[in-house]
Amino acid sequence: MIIRRYWRIAVFAPIVGFLIAAVVAIAMTNAGSGENEYRFWFVVRSMANYGVIGLVIGAVALLGGLAAVVVFDRQLTRTTRVRTALAALGATLGVVLLSVVIAIVLTMMDAGAYSGITIAFGVVFGVAASVVAAVMVLYAERQSRPAKPVSSSKH
Repeated sequence: MIIRRYWRIAVFAPIVGFLIAAVVAIAMTNAGSGENEYRFWFVVRSMANYGVIGLVIGAVALLGGLAAVVVFDRQLTRTTRVRTALAALGATLGVVLLSVVIAIVLTMMDAGAYSGITIAFGVVFGVAASVVAAVMVLYAERQSRPAKPVSSSKH
């Protein structure tokens, strides 16, 4: 039941993460370049690099949101609002957990100075992932509802 309802999210969440991160790379590259000349290949490389990070964040947010829905509403008996909140919270926790793991790895590699900023970025990316997850779950819920019949009343 969960797979049938949320398969679109499973397909599109990593793609949406890639696209959002690629757009952020465009904005950051253009804002930070300081030159009027458009550096095409630098922007393309930045889009690819940020896009891969966005893809990973999208996949982790997907797993976190799915895990939260499976754990707390396996039979999909709760309301749409509850499932949306669960998916958003799970997406945030998944991304923050990823950032904590990366911070632990950085600390073990003697680069612990970056662990705080890594967790801070994880929180920011987690909040963004929760918004996207909520929108995607609401869309999936709307698509799964049966269409209401149109009543034609003749006067």
